[in-house]
Amino acid sequence: MNDDFLLVNKSILPDVLPKVIEARDKINRDDLSITEACKAVGISRSVYYKYKDVVFLPEKAEVKRAILSLKVDDKEGVLNSILKVLTKYKANVLTIFQDTPVRGLAYITIKLDIKRMTAPINKLTELLKTTASIRKAELISYE
Repeated sequence: MNDDFLLVNKSILPDVLPKVIEARDKINRDDLSITEACKAVGISRSVYYKYKDVVFLPEKAEVKRAILSLKVDDKEGVLNSILKVLTKYKANVLTIFQDTPVRGLAYITIKLDIKRMTAPINKLTELLKTTASIRKAELISYE
């Protein structure tokens, strides 16, 4: 059982949480800026940023893909370490984009097929954050 999530009726939640979901949908669907989407649904940008990665509607369709953004040290073997973690939890890599390192840091974007993953995507992201030479790991999107 996954102890990180609760299924609750939205009637007991603060009004801003469904608005965060609505703002995120406007950003993705209507191509609005974060400021425009927040203004349209009546929340502050700080509320949006506080909850954007932790509030979701239950999915009717199976989640199949995720996009991760990583900020890593420019060291030999870092990408290999990332791939080992992804392989361990059965995340299938669809694409990898790595920018040219600048001042000892590289930025990597990875698109994953997560249908068969053995851990929730947020656990994978947290594990990557604790991996040596990874400065930042965040979930950008999922579908």
